[in-house]
Amino acid sequence: MRLWSLVGCVLLSACSTHPVVHVFHSSLDDSEQKRLVSQLEQANINYVLNDLAVPKEYNSDSDTVRLNRFPADQNDVLISQLSEVVQALGYSGLDVQEFNGEYHRFSEGNYGLYFPGEQAQVALPEVVFSHNCALDAFQIELKATGDWLLTDTMTQGKWLYNHPYLTLIWDSGQGTMQQAYQVTSHTVQTRFGEKPAATYRVMGHRSYAAIPIFNCDLQVIFAQ
Repeated sequence: MRLWSLVGCVLLSACSTHPVVHVFHSSLDDSEQKRLVSQLEQANINYVLNDLAVPKEYNSDSDTVRLNRFPADQNDVLISQLSEVVQALGYSGLDVQEFNGEYHRFSEGNYGLYFPGEQAQVALPEVVFSHNCALDAFQIELKATGDWLLTDTMTQGKWLYNHPYLTLIWDSGQGTMQQAYQVTSHTVQTRFGEKPAATYRVMGHRSYAAIPIFNCDLQVIFAQ
């Protein structure tokens, strides 16, 4: 049975003894949607196709498909069927979660199946330069391995990035220090005209004595 629904974040009541799966499929292309419908029909699963976007909080793992269920629902047969459906579409399996009212609300007998959207990939620059700084100019290389290096020195450490926050970590040998930065995108005027730029502004204190580069903002200006 196929139904179309454009209603989101409402209490969905079970009007039948058969479970209903509300499928949030907007991230799939036309070909994938056709394959999905075919798989659901073959498994004889009652479903509702919903065009609403998947909440971004459900996109933490693009390799699995989130399934929300009412706490009392323990339909292992249906879950096994849905697992086979998503695996046929190339996903590793289901991320089964009990409904807790955070985004979409389902009553007993209703399930929410959320196909993850593409994760926005934020590319870090390979090199950032000192900015708003009392020190002589310096640059930091951000390696793809998760290491950072102060150019032409032995000073190095680890970096972490969770948009829009960059964290540099340094081990002094006596303890670990770190500085967090928040990135903003903007434009700057150069002798070649206006160029896009990203500035990483210090979020913590600016009083590091052992590693004074942590007291400075960082910036990169892009050629294009």
